[in-house]
Amino acid sequence: MNGAGNDFVLLDNRAGEIKLTREQIVRVCDRHRGVGADGILLLEPPTNGADFRMRYYNADGGEAEMCGNGARCFARFANRTAGPLPQVTFETPAGVLG
Repeated sequence: MNGAGNDFVLLDNRAGEIKLTREQIVRVCDRHRGVGADGILLLEPPTNGADFRMRYYNADGGEAEMCGNGARCFARFANRTAGPLPQVTFETPAGVLG
């Protein structure tokens, strides 16, 4: 998905079965040998009362607290994947967004 010039790979990990290594993330985000993306966003179950949890990994494989363009894409992905919600809230290491 693309948001304001950044592109992301979004994955539904509500079942908790996706465990990506740093090397796998780098490989997926590689623009020549992989899918090509600025990062990977995982849709996960919440831990603090929000609707979902957003995990964001940069193309170098490191996890980041937040990404504004990624958050907008994540909200759209969550709404399409989990069914239409009047408002989507999700937790990040930077806090709950909604």
